[in-house]
Amino acid sequence: MVDISKRPRPQILIFTDLDGTLLDDQTYDFHPALPALKSIHSLKIPLVIVSSKTRVEIEFFRKILSLDSPFIAENGGGIYFPTSFALPKDYSYEKVDGFNALFIGRPIKEVLERSRKLKENFNFKGFSEMSVQEIASLTGLTLEHAVLASKREFDEPLMLKDPIDNKEIFCKKAANYGLDCVYGGRFIHLFLGGNKGRAVETVLAIYRQLRGPTFSIALGDSPNDIPMLKVVDKAVLMRGRDGGYIKGLVHPDLIMAEGGGPEVWNRVVISILEDLFVT
Repeated sequence: MVDISKRPRPQILIFTDLDGTLLDDQTYDFHPALPALKSIHSLKIPLVIVSSKTRVEIEFFRKILSLDSPFIAENGGGIYFPTSFALPKDYSYEKVDGFNALFIGRPIKEVLERSRKLKENFNFKGFSEMSVQEIASLTGLTLEHAVLASKREFDEPLMLKDPIDNKEIFCKKAANYGLDCVYGGRFIHLFLGGNKGRAVETVLAIYRQLRGPTFSIALGDSPNDIPMLKVVDKAVLMRGRDGGYIKGLVHPDLIMAEGGGPEVWNRVVISILEDLFVT
């Protein structure tokens, strides 16, 4: 356990991606990270999930991880605060299933309307066109969790079906139609208006307004994590599914983790906390 006899003055916040970071990217297991999670709980540090997963998927993990902090769904499309979290008066929010929600991204309907134009040049299939069985087969999720993954509100995950199609060219074309386009561990993601960086900056601004100075840490492994990693004080870049690191991230306080998944997440987080709380 981390020694808490000397606490730093700023409010610490930890932002984390899920798949390939806190969760094993094949089994979705988090148990190797339990020691770090226990330290986070004992130190009362908000652990903010920032994922391309849907709100209802993240709600499942928040429950089993015993989290009561805000979370960010679908690549920054929506930020969800528990109703017990008193947002500043200057933030307009909507009540969604027991949460106070700030919407940064545009609705999925607008994303799908623009994405249809890409069908003229590319052969792809998104979650909106897939059955629950297809989603389960592609992701390794159970049918129950594939149902949760299908409930998209801001972000459309998709797969290019033609091997000659290049995801970078696809994303450049998507940008011509005003779409944000990034790729995570398995899928290309299309969305509009929100990204992980903008959402994290919003959460940080709220905490600063309510609780003063903050020290922020973020952990991620995929290109869609770059905007999040760029806006925090300390960034942790995990190895991707191919064993390499994503390119394009420049940060003054960057940790290149030796691996990915919950075991590495656990080791890195404990090391950071020990440095912060050293006596």
